[in-house]
Parts: sequence; structure tokens; C-alpha cells
Amino acid sequence: MSDIDEVVDTLDRLNSELQDLLVRGLRVCGPEHLGALKAIHSELSRVGAEHLAGRLAALTSALEADDRNSAAALLQTQSSLRVFERVLTLQVAEQTLTPDPHSEN
Repeated sequence: MSDIDEVVDTLDRLNSELQDLLVRGLRVCGPEHLGALKAIHSELSRVGAEHLAGRLAALTSALEADDRNSAAALLQTQSSLRVFERVLTLQVAEQTLTPDPHSEN
């Protein structure tokens, strides 16, 4: 699996977790969700997605503290996820469309 594929898989897992929180509600967030969010946070930090990892850490902290700002943290995390997805798409497209200088064509 390539690095990009791993990042996309992580983003898909994060999107799924965030959607589940939206549908089921923040109050029902249990240890299984928090564990998954923390694992995703670690992966995002590992690949250098620090801004998104920071948003996710803020969300996780707010959920653990049963903070009334959890909904705002969820929306901020979703927004950061969408921006990150768009930037990643542009970078991959640029890499794909830029000719390889070492190629014989």
C-alpha cells in the first residue's frame, strides 16, 4: 500500500467516525469511538497532518470532558478534513500530471 493510499484510508476512517458522531449524537460517544479517534490522531500525526490532528485532538478532549463546545469542535474537525482532502487531491493530481524528467518520453 502506498503512502497516499494509507492517508486516504485514514481519512476515510475519520470521515466514517465523524459521520457516526453526527448521526448518533455526541452524547453517545463511548470508549470505542474515542479509541478509534485517538488511533486516527496518531496516524495523522505520523504522516504530518498536524493541523487536522490538532483539530481531532481538540474534539477528543472536548468529548472526554463532555464539553458543551463538542459540537463546534466536531464541525471544525469536519471542515479541516474537507480542506485536507482537497489539498491532497490537488497534490496527487499535480504529481500525476507532471511529466517525470527521468522518463524517456
